[in-house]
Amino acid sequence: MPRKTPNRRRLFAGLATLIIVLVIVGGFALSGLADFDLEGRATRLVEFDDHGNRLSGTLILPDGAAANTAPIVLLIHGDGPQDRFSHDGYLPLINSLLDGGIGVYSWDKAGIGNSTGNWLDQSMNDRANEAMAAFAALRNLDGNQNRKIGFLGFSQAGWVIPDIANRLPDAAFHILVGAAVNWQRQGTYYMRTRLEALGTRPDEIAMRIETAHNMDNRIFGPDSTYQDYLAIPHNQEVMAQDRYEFVKRNIGSDATGSLETLTSPLLALWGEDDLNVDPAHNAAIYRKLALPNNPLNRVIVVPDATHGLLRSQLFNYQLADQMPDIVKLAFVVMGRHAYAPGAIDHIITWIKQVTQIP
Repeated sequence: MPRKTPNRRRLFAGLATLIIVLVIVGGFALSGLADFDLEGRATRLVEFDDHGNRLSGTLILPDGAAANTAPIVLLIHGDGPQDRFSHDGYLPLINSLLDGGIGVYSWDKAGIGNSTGNWLDQSMNDRANEAMAAFAALRNLDGNQNRKIGFLGFSQAGWVIPDIANRLPDAAFHILVGAAVNWQRQGTYYMRTRLEALGTRPDEIAMRIETAHNMDNRIFGPDSTYQDYLAIPHNQEVMAQDRYEFVKRNIGSDATGSLETLTSPLLALWGEDDLNVDPAHNAAIYRKLALPNNPLNRVIVVPDATHGLLRSQLFNYQLADQMPDIVKLAFVVMGRHAYAPGAIDHIITWIKQVTQIP
């Protein structure tokens, strides 16, 4: 019997994925579309200043009487040029939080949407300072002086929120999704999973990772310049200078020191099938360093979930723009149901427990 070629295996795998997507799309029958709509929600423009930048965001509160006392979550973006709703990708999560009686505030990154500046000019410490300025802006709104306000951040926020938690005792809680811990180790994991997906041999993966480490030391060292970076041979897209400077500024980021001293309530979640950060390794660090610091702390690895806690069977891609159009359509149709079972419930239930709302 002839063996299936790799191309045929990929074709069969693609067809199987397409069939699964179509079945789910039909089953949900457009019910998730409402999760991308904020019409009828109580929204308010909230702008604030930080280090010469004017940041613009939207505060959304739950319906009815709950709006007056609801806790508020400030969303902290991961990497990339994200607007306040992450190109609408946050909306199913936001609507889920609102339905759970929890308000949400999110703002455009510096230089994105209606915010001034350039987010690539920031260090992780700068991002923490900006988030604390957002917190202060919300606290100063009428009726918010005693409201429970906390943070929910993604991926790169793993270097932002632990810093905030150690410097802002007034924050009621902190939540991290797919948190990175060490910049260079995350880069290694990301590169390894990408090469494995391409079918690269283990010995070649090891060689390419070692080469990348040596190159990083050369081009992102304290005395290195953008001209040094441009002078090396490139087999992939060349970084713009502001991106180069951003990486150089932040490549030494490591959250372990902040995690050891973090005492305010913390919920940390990873998807079991995360392709961007190592979920088992990072969860183990959080269990060791942060979990004992507060009885409310929780560390959860969600089964069958991606970097962003979506269902990994359908949505496990390192970058959103790698998703085929049919998969993007499935996300729009499914809305909050695109998340792995229980993922959003973990977040809502824990916030209610910490803030003591019914």
